[in-house]
Amino acid sequence: MKALDRILAGVSTAGGFIAGIALMSMLMLIMADVLMKYLMDQPITGTLEIVSYYFMPIAVYLALPYVERTGEHISVPLVTERLPEPVRRALAIVVAWLSAGYLLIVAWACGQKALALTQSGDSVNVIFFDLVIWPARWLVPIAFVLLAIQLVHGTFSKHNEEQTR
Repeated sequence: MKALDRILAGVSTAGGFIAGIALMSMLMLIMADVLMKYLMDQPITGTLEIVSYYFMPIAVYLALPYVERTGEHISVPLVTERLPEPVRRALAIVVAWLSAGYLLIVAWACGQKALALTQSGDSVNVIFFDLVIWPARWLVPIAFVLLAIQLVHGTFSKHNEEQTR
């Protein structure tokens, strides 16, 4: 369990770090595009496509396991906070398993789509060149599998910590 915890911590932290780099890169590219457009009348070709097909998916999907690990997802415990502790724990386990199951189904479906797009060499035309976009399609299945593992592992880690107290 400790080895899995270390691996998940490393992978989710790396994903969060890469997501942060993608956000900063997106910011710098958009700022450079705006400056080039208004100061030199020469916008950077492909900014919209690079931001929407690479930076945004990286920033969103790679951050998901990190956000789950650090407990920063939005939660509204209006009903669950009034339940007895054993019921709350059992409900957390059921919700984690159902959520993980759903995430794995979505990951599988998105993986099938990513595979098809990889085989077809999915790209978009950006005036002067074709931007290959199929690699970014793999972010959803990878991130959802990691998130499902993190959900179940995190729930059982909390449950085990509470039992040892």
